[in-house]
Amino acid sequence: MIRSIHPFPARMAPELALGPLHDLPEGSVVLDPMSGSGTVVRQAAQMGHSSIGVDMDPLAVLMSRVWTTPIDDEVIEKVSQSLIKEALELDGSKIELPWIDHDAETKEFVDFWFGMEQQADLRKLAFVLHQFDKRKFSRLKHAAADVVRVALSRIIVTKEQGASLARDTSHSRPHKVAEKSDFNVMDGLSRSLTQVRNRLIENPPVGNTRIILGDARSLKQVGSESVDAVLTSPPYLNAIDYLRGHRMSLVWLGHQLGDLRSIRSNSIGAERAPNKPLTQSKFEQIQRAMCADHDLPKRYVSMIERYSEDVYRMVAQISRVTRIGGHATFVVGNSCLKGTFIQNSAGVAAAATMLGLREINTFERELPTKSRYLPITGESALGKRMRTETILTFGKI
Repeated sequence: MIRSIHPFPARMAPELALGPLHDLPEGSVVLDPMSGSGTVVRQAAQMGHSSIGVDMDPLAVLMSRVWTTPIDDEVIEKVSQSLIKEALELDGSKIELPWIDHDAETKEFVDFWFGMEQQADLRKLAFVLHQFDKRKFSRLKHAAADVVRVALSRIIVTKEQGASLARDTSHSRPHKVAEKSDFNVMDGLSRSLTQVRNRLIENPPVGNTRIILGDARSLKQVGSESVDAVLTSPPYLNAIDYLRGHRMSLVWLGHQLGDLRSIRSNSIGAERAPNKPLTQSKFEQIQRAMCADHDLPKRYVSMIERYSEDVYRMVAQISRVTRIGGHATFVVGNSCLKGTFIQNSAGVAAAATMLGLREINTFERELPTKSRYLPITGESALGKRMRTETILTFGKI
């Protein structure tokens, strides 16, 4: 099993990625339009395919690029040592980070979640990485700088307290546990870099992968009928809020809090109503498939309406980019709203059928308790249903 280079909650199981790809002819084009940490695209490349990963989360895109880009370890060593040396020599009083220093909300966020001593070193590292981006270095040197960014993120997005004042950040449930910290950022970064480099040496990426910052509901950078197979795990309705934890490191990588909040609120599975009232009755079929309970509070009904539209738009794009004779596999978990079972997988199946995809296979697998990130309600019938996820495969004819 290939060990990942960065924590990521509810990562797709590698065996699920391998199964649907196993019978593809070598050299096929594989797409994961919600690629997360990059498990699918990495496995596809290892099997001799070309792969494309798309995600809205800037940190997911960063870790996927590092995990799939071949780069000589000597380049990583030279670039990382140069960046750290430059950071250590900086006069912290002369550093300006515009996305933090000129934005009151982001600055307040940083001051709340990070101790002053850690902020001083993080500012230096953020500054040198930001300046490095502006320089005309080779593609591989910029890729090496991304390795440093991943290593930096790993000391922030942690289970226990690291460079921040929080714990459980890697589970997207950060909560503040201290007012100050003695964590040494530079030492922590050096250790993290060693771990990332070792994992890349143990399992070197083979390349042949394209990672895109984009939206599964609008795959503008993927051509029509250009993909042989799609394998993805769409977010559940009221699913894990990945950016709740990821923003802790992204604020040090050039992102303002408001921009990250916009990504969060517009993601598939977001707990909010549609941006505008739905006028198309076609979404009602998806809604009914997900949930026939009409007694849910209006807020939850609005969430289901939004999710049904998102699912339709996502599946429509997947259908567009998949070639005739190709197939799309969805790994879908279910949700619970106010004690009511929401069958997200049935919504995906309804959308696929409406868009002319033919069902090839559907089966359920039980989730280990430790792999489930949504609440499970004991040993009831509902609790048992929440312990499964559905794998649906459709063909384009």
